[in-house]
Amino acid sequence: MASDSDSFDAVAAARELDEILAGSDESELAAAVARADRAEAEIEAASKRIEKAAAKELEHRTRKILESFLPVLDDLGRAVDAAREHAESKDVVDGLELVRRSLLNRLGQFGVTHAPARGELFDPKRHDAVAVVPVTDPAQDGRVIDVMREGYLIGDETLRPAGVAVGKR
Repeated sequence: MASDSDSFDAVAAARELDEILAGSDESELAAAVARADRAEAEIEAASKRIEKAAAKELEHRTRKILESFLPVLDDLGRAVDAAREHAESKDVVDGLELVRRSLLNRLGQFGVTHAPARGELFDPKRHDAVAVVPVTDPAQDGRVIDVMREGYLIGDETLRPAGVAVGKR
């Protein structure tokens, strides 16, 4: 019924739809509506899955980017420690500490916080046991004795576990 021209003819389309509906019985219409409803629900579900996957991918990439700055913090900490060994380096120490604090503040704007570990009970979700240290004090058994690499959180989740030495009796 539609013309052969490239433009859409709304009147012809409405007439064609009327003819289809006039020739259909109620059960065919109900089935067609049910199919259309199922298709709409499937499209909506697929859209939600895609949104969820995209959000998860964005979170993963954000965590990786934030985590990539942590070795820079480690290097700044080592630089501060090395510069402190030289009395004439006070200005350098102050400058390095300022840069380190600034980087920590920037990361903090994205929810990254330092997770102190020394003296804490070893927690495999927050700590990576790099070494075991013999202890005689029973209170030190299973506790973090030394920290080789600082740990960081993003919100309540571990962004990078602390590399620690754990006391063992």
